Amino acid sequence: MAQISTGTFGFPRIGPKREIKAALEAYWSGKLSQPELLSISAEVQAADWQLQASAGITRIGIDGTLYDQVLDTTLALGLAPVRFANFSGLELYFAMARGASGVGALDMSKFFDTNYHYLVPELEGDFSCKSPNFTPLLEKVTRAQALLGKSRAIPMLIGPVTFVLLSKRDLALPEAVSRLLPAYGQLLRQLQQLGCPEVQLHEPSLATDAGAAAREVYESTYAQLAAVGCPIDLVTYYDDLGEAYPWAVNLPVAAVSLDFCGVPGSAAGNATLDLIRAHGFPASKRLGAGLIDGRSVWADDLAAAAAVLGELSTAHGITSISVQPSTTLQHLPYSTAGEAGHLPAELLPKLAFAVQKLQALADLATPGKVQPAGPEAARVWGQPPDGAAAAKAGSLPGVDAALLARSESYEVRRPKQPEFHAFPTSTIGSFPQTAEVRRLRTLLRSGKLSRPEYERLVDQQVAFAVGVQEAAGLDVLVHGEPERTDMVEYFGVQLGGLAFTLQGWVQSYGSRYVRPPIITGDVSFTQPMTVREFTVAQQLTAKPVKGMLTGPVTILNWSFPRKDISRAAQAAQLGLALRREVDALQGAGCKIIQGAGCKIIQVDEPALREGLPLKQQRWAGYLGWAVDAFRLSTAVAAPGVQVVTHLCYSDFQDIMPAVDAMDADVLTIENSRSGDAMVSALAASGYAKDLGPGVYDVHSPQVPDVDWLVEKIQGFVDSGVLKGRPQHIWVNPDCGLKTRRWEEVIPSLRNMVAAAAIMRGRLAGNAAAVPLLAAALGRRRLQSGGRALAHRRAEFDRRWLHGGWEGCGEVAGGGCEDCDNDGGVQLWGVRVNRLSLLIDLEV
Repeated sequence: MAQISTGTFGFPRIGPKREIKAALEAYWSGKLSQPELLSISAEVQAADWQLQASAGITRIGIDGTLYDQVLDTTLALGLAPVRFANFSGLELYFAMARGASGVGALDMSKFFDTNYHYLVPELEGDFSCKSPNFTPLLEKVTRAQALLGKSRAIPMLIGPVTFVLLSKRDLALPEAVSRLLPAYGQLLRQLQQLGCPEVQLHEPSLATDAGAAAREVYESTYAQLAAVGCPIDLVTYYDDLGEAYPWAVNLPVAAVSLDFCGVPGSAAGNATLDLIRAHGFPASKRLGAGLIDGRSVWADDLAAAAAVLGELSTAHGITSISVQPSTTLQHLPYSTAGEAGHLPAELLPKLAFAVQKLQALADLATPGKVQPAGPEAARVWGQPPDGAAAAKAGSLPGVDAALLARSESYEVRRPKQPEFHAFPTSTIGSFPQTAEVRRLRTLLRSGKLSRPEYERLVDQQVAFAVGVQEAAGLDVLVHGEPERTDMVEYFGVQLGGLAFTLQGWVQSYGSRYVRPPIITGDVSFTQPMTVREFTVAQQLTAKPVKGMLTGPVTILNWSFPRKDISRAAQAAQLGLALRREVDALQGAGCKIIQGAGCKIIQVDEPALREGLPLKQQRWAGYLGWAVDAFRLSTAVAAPGVQVVTHLCYSDFQDIMPAVDAMDADVLTIENSRSGDAMVSALAASGYAKDLGPGVYDVHSPQVPDVDWLVEKIQGFVDSGVLKGRPQHIWVNPDCGLKTRRWEEVIPSLRNMVAAAAIMRGRLAGNAAAVPLLAAALGRRRLQSGGRALAHRRAEFDRRWLHGGWEGCGEVAGGGCEDCDNDGGVQLWGVRVNRLSLLIDLEV
């Protein structure tokens, strides 16, 4: 009979009330000092550790970060890129995360197949870890030891092979890893001196094809690290180890932690238990049995888990087992405690967030606490859900193939769609979510604001966003999404079959948190979800306004899915529901625009790549049904309706055929942090549809200057993408602008439009064709102290009143009824952000 204990290797780092987010944003705005920020962070970490200790967890992974654990590792190893040489301390940390004046941030990418974004390390040229700095990590461990005791406080770190595989590098994998090992060895010795009983090294790459192919690197690496003499827990997660299992579990470590659950709803299931049955497990090592699902909010079947634990503890020669989550718990909301009275009473007992998973761990590991299910439960453990066969084959269960194709090919339909001058400009969708916007939603939820009054006030925000875009000179506008808390949650609230939480926040990156919906039943369309706001915006302008939707695969991948049916089946339901929304939008456009052809619908799929299985043999099946789900939602669009999609923060270069098969008319991509890698890949693949590579980083507060943007766009042309058809190269930001401030958004868009105009001048053979931005925008400007004001008046049937096509001579003196001395404005009698309409037009 194996000895049973419990362990964790990651917990939500945000605080039960999002304390870290509030502290970070206060620090960035100058309202909180560095010591105050660090104090709040330490308090949140201590509370998380104590919570795990109170649940009876034997070994507690010492988690906690201000922004990203991969960034923490990069700095600990002393691997900040040379461009950050003038920064130090927290200034360096946040410059790498968010950028600084004249210095671009690190690239961001998805962490394996999750919606968590990590900051990509840059191992420059012939790099070395000359000046590692382990002080922050060692200080954190010392604090944890003082609270928990040395035997329970277990340091955790990204393992060296996974760190390199996550990085940009010039050196081959073996050489790059070898250069990290002296620093890792130094850290292990220092942790051993602190009295740490073991150290977790996280190697989720072992579950990938790249990891499986790196056997020699892993064996050499861990032989060297084992020589230090500090016991290592080799932690793997996100999938079973597949073909790497037989040799990975025999690496010279004290423990191996394995994922027994896999991806909820995956067509592949999880083979960890079968691998142990086939190959055994070393009796000299502790098995970390990830039997509690760390990626699902559904309460675990503890009886079935107990049956598996019973088999593991009595068979296969295993002598020691640590009952653990299948993955880090950072991907789950904090606790269900805040959902009582909000979620349906019958649903709440079926859910388990991070705090509840701790209790499940403790219960499962306590002898006699859980009655095991029969042998059949262990036999079918890890088997895929209903509908898996179709998903493996790459098809959507129950969907007629005739619904998946547009009525005309791209070559035939594209000339019927809106046409623009070279380098047309637009944005990706969202605009700043100000305190006023958030306050309106809070008042609506609390019942202090009626639905009609809320919609009236939201319409003001829409009008405001439209006014800013017209003032900036954009070609295609958006309504700004002031009514949306999140691009997935907004739809989850309105679709049948989904539930949404009140406090179910999950970290996406840094201080950006999301509340994923929970798919609780069959998904269905109930009513139009975006038509009203689109209609309001389109009535305000003669320019085309994009309808804005989130695609079915992204809604699925950014939700907590069901576990009883396949992900493909859930994608099909979402695709059918969104198909009806696309149809409703194009119908609304016809009524408003009267056949003018200004109909553009954007269906975003930023999560397409992140759902890709970690093992390439499963890619074709996933991409088959994922692409079909997108086509199912968009194929209803008439030939004259332009379908746009957006992809971001993943490496799409290796799935180019799938991207092309989506059959979108316009593809917009995140690009600014990734060094134009995908633009080059698209050019090399011969991609021929419209393309909008992001020209500046929306996750940085820095405002890009015009010259830099011009050269960025010139780089697109020089890449050969679209073979010199600049009228089909769109100029847009990397992503939505909801996390930025208006004071950052307005000058950034102004510079972007100016850069596009300069490029049109270059194209015409006259680089001086655009001497003034105002002339480039083709509108009159009204100067007041070197600035211009542009804003909307109340009535929908009037266009610009002040500072646009019609001038207001009273702006400077503040005598106008809609203006005041500090540049603030009134919209429909309601004051809006006083700085948000200031557009610096000095030339």
